[in-house]
Amino acid sequence: MHSTPLRLPFTQPAQERSTIGSKYEPMGGRKGFTILELLFVLVVVSIFAAIAMPKYFGRPEITLENASVLLAHDLRAAQNRSAYMAEQAHFTFLEDGDGYRVLNGDDELVQNPTTDLAFVRSYSEDAVFRGVRITHVDCGGDRVLGYNERGRATEAATITLEFAGDVRVVRVAKGSGSVTIEGSSSGWVDRGY
Repeated sequence: MHSTPLRLPFTQPAQERSTIGSKYEPMGGRKGFTILELLFVLVVVSIFAAIAMPKYFGRPEITLENASVLLAHDLRAAQNRSAYMAEQAHFTFLEDGDGYRVLNGDDELVQNPTTDLAFVRSYSEDAVFRGVRITHVDCGGDRVLGYNERGRATEAATITLEFAGDVRVVRVAKGSGSVTIEGSSSGWVDRGY
């Protein structure tokens, strides 16, 4: 019994197909971009980014919202670190309103578990947050929010951030440490981690 190859309708065998003169052949026989063309595109994109990024992050509602959400994440990171390491943590807000740091029970600076860097934020040193200030802190009468060895917030806290006349208030619940951001424009919700 002699079998013939199966042919689908409207197809040609590979040896009969040709791409010469077809839409698949590069114009002028070129097969890519020159370094000069790539460099030009890179320069144009860089100029656009240099103009657009500061304008985007310079908007008070964007900068302040991002600073508030970062603070909320850092509060939860410090809390989770306390529970995981089974040691106290002191989330300390700087007197000048420029940021915060996290210390352990021996008042030593700890590492941020999300970055493995020292757990310190300084708004004036970060171009995105330059101008953000912590204008009010109430953690049971001082500027230190404590977490115990089980990761429980030892007191409630209210932290007010300001930037260019805009305000966000971050609240931390005693015990659970749940975080809320009043005035949030992003719809941020504390998921407990």
